[in-house]
Amino acid sequence: MKTYSHILFDLDHTLWDFDRCATETLVELYQANQLERLGCPSAEAFCEAFHQVNYRLWDLYNRGKYDSERLRRERFFMVLDELDMEYDDSLPPLLAKEYLATCPTKGYVIAGAIELLEKLGQQYPLHIITNGFSDVQATKLKYAGLTDYFQTVTTSDESGYRKPHQGIFHYSLNRIPAVADECIMIGDNLKSDILGAQNAKIDSVYFNPDQNPHSSAVTHEIQSLPELLTIL
Repeated sequence: MKTYSHILFDLDHTLWDFDRCATETLVELYQANQLERLGCPSAEAFCEAFHQVNYRLWDLYNRGKYDSERLRRERFFMVLDELDMEYDDSLPPLLAKEYLATCPTKGYVIAGAIELLEKLGQQYPLHIITNGFSDVQATKLKYAGLTDYFQTVTTSDESGYRKPHQGIFHYSLNRIPAVADECIMIGDNLKSDILGAQNAKIDSVYFNPDQNPHSSAVTHEIQSLPELLTIL
């Protein structure tokens, strides 16, 4: 088994439980803003519409077709339109502000994350490489109790590159400092995390808890975070 000197992690969906944190926040927004009065059928429908829109926008962002400000500005307009709601134009910016103020403060992490980081941190320097925004990701790490586990956190807006572009990985390696052969990347996204690592000549571990079928060539694949200990 190959020996590594540095471990690189994605954050959202890999360590920080985005789905749980976002869903809890959206239910709170639905209730606080009485969205049922504007034609939204249920909190579940609001959450589903958000996740569908958010997935599309982040895919566009990762491919360089959307910038962060446009994503933040347009996201809730698109969610409410998806639900055919009648609303005042002041509502989507309000929802966006409340969402960004609340969601990153939710501290839910993926099962096994803390225990894994405790063990790995005794042997390896740990690092984050994320396409998320610097201010938001720092808040997530703080409230989830993850900040102290990582020596560096590299974001797309800080580096000027988005995964899967190799530039964000090279930026991170220069900060560490390390060379590609010394590192391994763990992430849940085949397009951004795994392809990005391959572009930078870094070994990878595809975190695939739902066991989604795929034909991508990955260095390793795991269904739960504790499995990583059998690789390292």
